Amino acid sequence: MAITHNRFFNDTVQSLRFNHGEAGATVGVMLPGTHIFQLKSPETMTVVAGEMFVSINNAAEFTAPAGTTFEAPANSALQMRCTVDTAYLCQFH
Repeated sequence: MAITHNRFFNDTVQSLRFNHGEAGATVGVMLPGTHIFQLKSPETMTVVAGEMFVSINNAAEFTAPAGTTFEAPANSALQMRCTVDTAYLCQFH
C-alpha cells in the first residue's frame, strides 16, 4: 500500500492518502480557518474529531460535528470552516 502526504493552504490542512477501493481515501487534520476545495469527483466526508461548518456550492452553511458524514458532489466547491483543530476521513468515488 502506498501512502502519500498532502499539504494544502500553507500546511493548515494535511492528509495522508491511501488506497481504499478504486478511488482511494485520505485521513487528515484541518487547523482553524476556511478551506475551499474545487472537487472534480464526488467525495464522502466524515468528521472524526472537532467540528466544521460546511457549505457546498455557496449553499447555506451547516454544522458538521464529530461523527457527521456528508456527501459532496462532483464539480462542486466544498468550503469547510474550522474554528478548532478538526480530523476527517475523505473517501473518493
